[in-house]
Amino acid sequence: METVHHQEFRSHDPDEAHEWLRKTYADHNVKISGRIQDFAFSCSLTQLDGMSLGSLTHTMATEVDVFHGLPDLTIVEHRDGPALQLSVGTETVSLRQAESFLLPPDRPYRVTFNSIGVGVTTLSLSGLQRDAAGRLDHGVVEVDFSRPVTPAAGRHWSETIQYVEGLVSNSPLLATAPLARRELGWLINSAVLACFPNSTLDAETPTSAGDTPQPLRRALSFIDEHASDPITLSEIATAARLSPRGLQAAFRRHVDTTPLAYLRSVRMERAHRELQSADQSEGVSVAAVAAKWGFTHLGRFAIEYRRRFGVYPSQTLRGSHPES
Repeated sequence: METVHHQEFRSHDPDEAHEWLRKTYADHNVKISGRIQDFAFSCSLTQLDGMSLGSLTHTMATEVDVFHGLPDLTIVEHRDGPALQLSVGTETVSLRQAESFLLPPDRPYRVTFNSIGVGVTTLSLSGLQRDAAGRLDHGVVEVDFSRPVTPAAGRHWSETIQYVEGLVSNSPLLATAPLARRELGWLINSAVLACFPNSTLDAETPTSAGDTPQPLRRALSFIDEHASDPITLSEIATAARLSPRGLQAAFRRHVDTTPLAYLRSVRMERAHRELQSADQSEGVSVAAVAAKWGFTHLGRFAIEYRRRFGVYPSQTLRGSHPES
């Protein structure tokens, strides 16, 4: 079943545009002022595995009342136009260009703006909870209406989401590469947890009890067995019977790397073996093998591959440079 869907929507009819927004995001009331003849709306939207990446423009003065809130956790990045005003209860904030704001699910709000361009990222709270498990040993991750924790964090969020948007728009193989999609989801969720206020930022540092070679061997065995699956830091820690931070400490002490860096190394080795044994006559490509093993940026994959194996992946596939 295809899990990556892309759509483009454009309209010069405000009623049609907002009906599309209701179906795509959430029900709302709307008040629009200005010349209808000047109205233009467009949205480029990609949906994949429980999240969506949208780029939206709207050219008229508008007030939108999202009376039941949005069904998913949503982050709005102001990319073009004058400031928009976001009202939550009795508080109103002004969002200017290059600024972002997090909207938790099912919380009502009102937004007013003139002509704007925004990026809209939606993701599931359950997915965020799953990836927060490596930072929070108990309880649930909590988020609220908020800006990024610092201006630098806001820039990091913007750079991360634009990087992901670029990969998604130029990677047709994502539809058949669940591991690569899982890596992108992990990247987005990790950026949310690092950039916006949430309960994991205040979590107490757990102990590293049980940080011994035996737990580490369990972790290494689990990674080796499940490298082709979209495993998380939390799952590796559970297999090792350590806390996530205890696992991190064990890897730093005994392997001089991190669990996820080690996982990436194992996947690189598996990609190398697959390229060595591949038959080009069957249509195998470097891009397909890289995506299968979670490497979404082909250029970086090639550089990392050559640094490790001394040849480019295309050379291994052609068999032009025998390797030991």
